[in-house]
Amino acid sequence: MLVAYDGSPQALRAIEWTTRFGQPEVTVISVVPTLAGSERIADAVPPGGRELVQGEPLTGALEALRVLDIPATLIETAGNPAEEIIRAAEEGGFDLVVVGSQGMNAIERFLLGSVSARVARFAPCPVLVVR
Repeated sequence: MLVAYDGSPQALRAIEWTTRFGQPEVTVISVVPTLAGSERIADAVPPGGRELVQGEPLTGALEALRVLDIPATLIETAGNPAEEIIRAAEEGGFDLVVVGSQGMNAIERFLLGSVSARVARFAPCPVLVVR
C-alpha cells in the first residue's frame, strides 16, 4: 500500500485508514512540489524547503504509523506531486494508493488542480481517496 503524505489533516486521516486493512505493508511517499519545468533534483527545491516540508510531517507520519503498530518505509522525492505518486505506484507495483482529499470546490480544482483526482484517474491500481 502506498500512502501519500503532505502533513495535512486529510493526509493524516489517510494514514489512519491503513488500519482498516489489517497489517499491510505500507510505504509513505512525500513529494516536495517544484516549479513546473524545473528538473527533479534537490537543487530545484528552495534551500531549507526539503527540511521544512518533509522533515516534521514525515516524522509525524512515521510516528502515527508506529503508534498504530504498522511498519512503514519511506519515499522522499521532489516534483509534481500527482506525477511522482503515480510514478511510485507504477514502479513499486502497489496494490492500493491512499491519498487525502483537500475538499476543494470546483473553481479551486480548475485553477489549482487536484492531486487526488489526478492520482485516482491515472494510477495503475485502485486509489482510495480519504476525505
